[in-house]
Amino acid sequence: ADNQVKIVAEGGIGVVLGAMLQLEGHAMVQALGCAAVANLAGANAENQVKIACAGECWIELVLTAMRQHAEDAAVQEFRCLAVLNLAVHVDIQAKIAAEGGIGLVLEAMRQHLEHAALQELGCAALGIFAGNTDHQLKVSGKGWIGMVLGAMRKHA
Repeated sequence: ADNQVKIVAEGGIGVVLGAMLQLEGHAMVQALGCAAVANLAGANAENQVKIACAGECWIELVLTAMRQHAEDAAVQEFRCLAVLNLAVHVDIQAKIAAEGGIGLVLEAMRQHLEHAALQELGCAALGIFAGNTDHQLKVSGKGWIGMVLGAMRKHA
């Protein structure tokens, strides 16, 4: 946790964002960038807010990469992890939902049924959204219940 705070304090968010923006077409950079975002945001509410405020483009960048690299399971896995770790913050969750993040998580899960880690992270992210009454209809209307049950059966 101390390293999370130090990295953010030293401008690490901007460095990761810059690399991801410069190399949007490079799947591995996108995957590792999202892994870094997820790790910096994990269990640290202050960092979650700083990441979300580092530029409105963070959420858009995460979701754009989900769209651009839909076929890459590693990118999708780390994107789901970033969505999960950022969505625990209610304000950030609302932004992610408004930008179509729920549907992108479901689509990643549909496209990569064999990828157990992605299914686990996708289920966890959907669970965060489902726990918020503002997003329950969005989640349930997108078929998440069947997706979660299918993932549980497949990877039990």
